[in-house]
Amino acid sequence: MNDTTASAPHTSHLLRRPSALRLSLLLLAFLLGDAKAAAQERAELWVMSYNVENLFDPEDDPSKADEDFLPEGSYHWTKTRYRTKLMQVATVLSSAREGLYSPDLIGLVEVESARCLEDLLRLQTRLSEEYSYLITEGADRRGIDVALLYRRSAFQLLGWEQIDLQPPGVEPLATRPLLHALGRLPSGDSLHIFVCHLPSRRGGARHSQPYRDHAASLLAARCQPLLQQAVEGARCHILILGDFNGTPDEAPTRRILGAQPYPSDAAMQASPAKLYYLQPRQGKGEPPGSYCYQGIWSYLDQILASASLLEQEPKGLRYLPHSSRVVFFPWLGEQAKERSDFPRPRRSYLGTYYHGGYSDHYPVLAGFSYPLPSESAK
Repeated sequence: MNDTTASAPHTSHLLRRPSALRLSLLLLAFLLGDAKAAAQERAELWVMSYNVENLFDPEDDPSKADEDFLPEGSYHWTKTRYRTKLMQVATVLSSAREGLYSPDLIGLVEVESARCLEDLLRLQTRLSEEYSYLITEGADRRGIDVALLYRRSAFQLLGWEQIDLQPPGVEPLATRPLLHALGRLPSGDSLHIFVCHLPSRRGGARHSQPYRDHAASLLAARCQPLLQQAVEGARCHILILGDFNGTPDEAPTRRILGAQPYPSDAAMQASPAKLYYLQPRQGKGEPPGSYCYQGIWSYLDQILASASLLEQEPKGLRYLPHSSRVVFFPWLGEQAKERSDFPRPRRSYLGTYYHGGYSDHYPVLAGFSYPLPSESAK
């Protein structure tokens, strides 16, 4: 008892006069708690672009030249192969963020029909419950189009349009249109999404270049007034996703859209009225491109962002630095016979031979964050 009584004043003294260590721990706990609260005030938005390589349904559409992708067609596109393809696409979507969640906004290229998207969403409960879709209906001879999957809780659709690409003054080109969607995020930011699959290089790059240039000109014309709104202070942002059938250094991206690479020394001071190409990181074990042809890699699949998304002031929707990447898992690729040190995408078909892979493109992914509305604003 004496020992206990004797120690009581000493304990009381410690409570009255905290030690320097205790003060440091209290301050650290406060700072960590404050940082945690600040982190919880922002949510993430993940965006992906994926050329899925000929996602056709197995039913004949008399208005399209889809005969090759029927059970009796040259590709012998059976219901079993169709379901396998859907499961592969769903696996990529659910794995893109390394098992966390599917991306919130997903631009899909080479999709034949709304049925394909409905069947895809039905494969997983989470997809069917959380996502809606948009798809164009263009003049492409085979019937492939572009589509957008969007998580309704992250992107409130306000409207959308299909932008046809028929160039005036040149020979007619039956090709897929652009998709333009406008939505609002929980933060109140407006976000314009463009999904594109620019005309192919079939017939030679020089012969087909005017068609890609025209498509880029239409995109630029749509984007300029929106960029001006951002310059004037509106919380209005732009993302362009898709397969450009060309590299970021070629005319559609660099000269016509005026998109500069980001990050780079020239782009660190972002001009408020410009678009920027979000360069995928190129660390060890990451693909040197999204597409490989005869051993040569290129970034045909791109994500462009308005300068408003690159500002350092974290008030609205902002790009997560260095988050842009080409999505790769070993099961998505295969070792190429051509000169390439990195596994190329394992495609669905080699000519008309069923190869059983996922796609001839790797997806590209980028992350953003935005402030959640405060409790008082809800």
